[in-house]
Amino acid sequence: MISRRAVLGLPLALLCVAGAPALHAQSVRASSTDVGAGAVPSSMTFASFAANVEQNHPAAQQARLIAAQARSGLQEARGAFDPKLSFALSQKAYKDTPYFTYLDAALKVPTPLGADVKLGFERSAGTKVSVDRVTPRAGLFSLGVSVPLGQRLITDERRTALSLARAQQQIGDAEQQALVNKLLLEAAKAYGGWYAATQRYAVAVDGVRLARLRLEGVVVRVRNGESAPIDTLEGSLEVQRREVVRAEAETEWRAAHLMAESFLWDANGAPVTLDPAQLPVLDGIARTPIDTTRLSAWLDRVTTQHPELRKADGKVTAAEAEQRLARQAQLPFAQASLATVGEGDDAWSGSTTRWRENYKASLDVETSLLLLKERGKAARAGQKTAFARLDRDRLRRDIVYGVRLALNEVVLLDRVLEAQRKNVQIASTLRDAEQQRFVNGESTLLVVNLRERVVLDEQVKLASLEGKLASARAMLVVAVGAPSLVP
Repeated sequence: MISRRAVLGLPLALLCVAGAPALHAQSVRASSTDVGAGAVPSSMTFASFAANVEQNHPAAQQARLIAAQARSGLQEARGAFDPKLSFALSQKAYKDTPYFTYLDAALKVPTPLGADVKLGFERSAGTKVSVDRVTPRAGLFSLGVSVPLGQRLITDERRTALSLARAQQQIGDAEQQALVNKLLLEAAKAYGGWYAATQRYAVAVDGVRLARLRLEGVVVRVRNGESAPIDTLEGSLEVQRREVVRAEAETEWRAAHLMAESFLWDANGAPVTLDPAQLPVLDGIARTPIDTTRLSAWLDRVTTQHPELRKADGKVTAAEAEQRLARQAQLPFAQASLATVGEGDDAWSGSTTRWRENYKASLDVETSLLLLKERGKAARAGQKTAFARLDRDRLRRDIVYGVRLALNEVVLLDRVLEAQRKNVQIASTLRDAEQQRFVNGESTLLVVNLRERVVLDEQVKLASLEGKLASARAMLVVAVGAPSLVP
C-alpha cells in the first residue's frame, strides 16, 4: 500500500500553506480509463496558477480598470484648476465705415484657495466704439483677483469635486485589492478542490490495483489448496466494488479539473485549456503553523488597512465633502473682483495712486430668502454622511469578527487534520497486521478487505480535511485583507 502522508495546503497571494509531496501523477494515470494516458506528467504549482489568474483573468483586469478609472477621474477633477487662456476678436463695418474692432485676451489662473487671478489685455478701435470700451491706441493691460466672500469661501464646486475624486481614487484602489483578493480566494478553492480530487482519485486507483493484486494471489492460493474457492468470488466482488468507487472519483476529478481550468486565461484574453497531464502539486512550499498570538496585530491592521474599510473610509470622506459644500450653499453668494488697468508697464505699477485712479471693480451679491432648497440639501447631505459613518462602523465590527472566526476555523481544522493523519496510520497498521494473519491462515479475505476499506476511507477523509483547511486558510487571508501578514 502506498503511504499517504500528503498534506494539502493552499497559498493565497503571499500566503504559504503546504505539506508533504502529493502522490505521484503516475498513480493517477494508472486507471484503465486512460485519464491522461500517454501524456508526459507535469505539475502546476499554486504559485504559477495564482500568477496566471491575477495577471490574465478578466475579473483581475476589470479590477485594474476600476482603479485606472478612479485615477483618470482625479486627473479630470484637477483640470478645474488648469490656467485658462481666452481670446476674442469681433469687428463690424458698414458702408466702408469701420464701426468697431474689439480684441480681448485673458489668462485666468484658479487657486486652491478659491480666488482667481486674472491677467487681461483689451484693445478697441473704430468710429462706433462703446464709451465704456474705449482703450488707448496701444491697448490696456489688467491684473486683478476675484475673491468669494460668502458661498465658496471655505469650499466650492471645484474643490469639492477634487475631494470627491481623491476619495474615489481611494475607493478604486481598495476595490481593486478587494476584488483581486476575492478572485484569488475562489481560485484557491478551485485549486484545493482540484488537488483534493486528485488525491481521492489516486486513493481509488491504488485501491483497485491492490484489490487486483490480492485477487491474483488468492487465485494462486486456491490452486494450491491454501484457500477456499469462495475467496475468489470475494476477491472479484471487491475488485468490482472498488472499480465503481474509482469511476466516481474519476468523475469528481474531471469536474474539479474543469473548475480549475475555468480560472486560466492567456495574455490575449483567450481561455486556456488545462492539459490533463498537468496535476496540482505543493512541492517546495513549507507548511507554517498559524501563530494565534498575532491576532491583536492582525486586528489592528484590519481596522485601518483592510480594503473594505478603506472603501468605507473613502465613502465617508466623499459624503463629508458634499456636506461641507451643502452647508456653504446656505450663505449668501457674494464675490468681489478688483483689477488695476494701464498701458504697457504702467499697468503693473504698485503705487496706491495707480490702484485708486485706474482700476476695475465689481461686487456681486445674491441670496435666497427662505433657503428651502439649500436647507433641504444640507440636511440630506448630513444624513448621507451619518449613514456612511454607521456603515463603516458596522463593517469594522464585521471584519473583526470575520478574522476571529476564520482563525478559529484554521486552528480547529489543523488539530483535526493531525488526528486524521494518525487515524490513517493506525488503520494502515491494522490492515497490514490482518494481511499477515491472512497469509498465516488465521484470517479471511473478507476481513482483510474490510480492513483495507477502512484505510481507503480514512485516506479519503484526510484529503477532504486537507481541502477544507486550504479553504479556511484562504478565507483567513481575505478576512485579514493583507496576505503578507499571514504565514
